[in-house]
Amino acid sequence: MTETATILASLAPVFLVMAMGYAAGRTKEFDNHNIGSLNALVMDFALPAALFTAMAQAPRQAMIGQARLALVLLGTMLLAFAVTYFVQVRLLGVDRRESALIALTASGPNVGSAGLPIVAALFNKSASISVAVAVAVAAIVLTPLSLLLLESCAGKSRSAMSIVTAALAKPIVIAPLLGLLWSLAGLSLPPLLDSTLTLVGQGASGTALFLTGLVLSAQPIQFRAEVGLAVMTKNILQPLMTALLAIPLLDHTEARVAIMLMAVPSGAFGVLFAIRYNVASPRVGTALIVSTIASVATLTTAILLSATL
Repeated sequence: MTETATILASLAPVFLVMAMGYAAGRTKEFDNHNIGSLNALVMDFALPAALFTAMAQAPRQAMIGQARLALVLLGTMLLAFAVTYFVQVRLLGVDRRESALIALTASGPNVGSAGLPIVAALFNKSASISVAVAVAVAAIVLTPLSLLLLESCAGKSRSAMSIVTAALAKPIVIAPLLGLLWSLAGLSLPPLLDSTLTLVGQGASGTALFLTGLVLSAQPIQFRAEVGLAVMTKNILQPLMTALLAIPLLDHTEARVAIMLMAVPSGAFGVLFAIRYNVASPRVGTALIVSTIASVATLTTAILLSATL
């Protein structure tokens, strides 16, 4: 299978599930305004269960062996987040809550849905553990950081401790952290717990994408400077920054894996958090759509260029 065919095969389900949610909202099969309960199902139950099992089932030695890769991914995610947030707030005058969501969209790749099939097709099966590492970095670092910024804007009279507690005491934060600790402790999941959480988390990715499409169906598409900068950061600048860090720090294969993971288009957490915190932001949804469409070209370019390393 050619690189372009691999990318299309990986991204097509993402497009189609989002399109189903969009169509369901436009045809009023689902209420695309009152979706708090569906969002709670995804953010408080399905995704936490999927993240915990993905992390807890990763072999301890494999996780330890990915430490340098984790540092590279952490650096590029944080840099993309910080640059985007600064530009949105300081230069473009965007509201801080919306800026946090745009920054999350510009720095958090959709590795769960698109990254795994791409990595599995381009590299050997052992490279798939890198996907779990990328998921862990995003869930344990980017998610709490975004929540801290969102919570800090929720009320001016709140103490710093209450803001931190509110941001960190979320299933979407606690679950992957517990899964990582479980893996590092070398523990095996009890069969009953494994089967239960797997059943709860099986539809997490698909439901999240369907919900994203449902949300987008109620919003206008806005092509503005904020969207263009976010997509450029995610699809072009982040893979380039990853290459600059990965080439001197990682071996050839690990460097290529890191670049591929960061070249994957934006994830849907920005849209999902917008629902939770009642932030009306068509620009976040537009950035997600444009990033996914543009990734057909940018991912192909990243694959071809990384092969020359």
